[in-house]
Amino acid sequence: MALFRKPAVDEPTEDALLDDIGRRMLKRRVDALKSLPTFPESVLRLNRLLSEDGAKESLQKIAGVIETDPVLCARILRLVNSAFYGVSGAIITVFDALLMLGLDVVKGLVVSTTVSDMFSGRGSALDGLWEHSYGCAIAAGALGRTLGMSRCEELSAAALMHDLGKMVLASQLTDEYRAVVAQAVADGRTIRETEAKMLGVTHDEIGHWLVLRWKLPVSIAEPIARHHEPMKAGKYADTASVVHVADLMIRGYGFGFAGDRIMPMLDEGAWRHLSLNPDKLRTAVRRMQDDLHAAMNHVNTLQTT
Repeated sequence: MALFRKPAVDEPTEDALLDDIGRRMLKRRVDALKSLPTFPESVLRLNRLLSEDGAKESLQKIAGVIETDPVLCARILRLVNSAFYGVSGAIITVFDALLMLGLDVVKGLVVSTTVSDMFSGRGSALDGLWEHSYGCAIAAGALGRTLGMSRCEELSAAALMHDLGKMVLASQLTDEYRAVVAQAVADGRTIRETEAKMLGVTHDEIGHWLVLRWKLPVSIAEPIARHHEPMKAGKYADTASVVHVADLMIRGYGFGFAGDRIMPMLDEGAWRHLSLNPDKLRTAVRRMQDDLHAAMNHVNTLQTT
């Protein structure tokens, strides 16, 4: 069936940008990474909300803004699941994290995001990635509801952060990753295949290194690491499969830019694991469209108020 194929990733070639030593050095840099650049739109909105009187009654609204930004979402979950709070891997929603951290800590995280943080790695290689990540989160929630799955907010959180590895590569290897994106578009290949060919490492591998280092909940870490190979996610194959399909749903809709201009093939194992069929998929896509329009109207309202 032409719709499906097994994920194929090339081995690094002679013209690869990173050799074995370069890949090991990159892993060390990921291990040492304290934070990632975040998107300024989210920071501006959060600053407005956090400065309002009565912000303690607005936790749900604040959580909603954080959930539109994959980096801020990861920072919050990383902090609350740290050994300092003694709940490693136990907190998996932003709202629950805010209840535990308190607004003062959240304010500190936002204030500590400097202008250089916000704009580093935000060049042409990443243009459209926020939209893709946010759209994927919307798609995952729509798909989860269509399939009658519980805790759809967890599906959305994993989908929102599924491409953290791309943000790391773009911020740590700015010129190299820009070349990777350009080559993927020129060759008509997936960004993951081109990463493997030119860097010898892929964004899902980098994302796995990062979430393990940050001690994010395994229920989110595994889907991030396995969203291209969801049947390798073990007990988290449900979430990984939803993220995988949601990634393709939002790509097919044409919302955002994931680093290439082609439509990857759907993993047959994910399709079967979720008991999907064309009717369910069409229903999920319609829900995604409605939810995406509503969400973007909400974001636009926040930006203009």
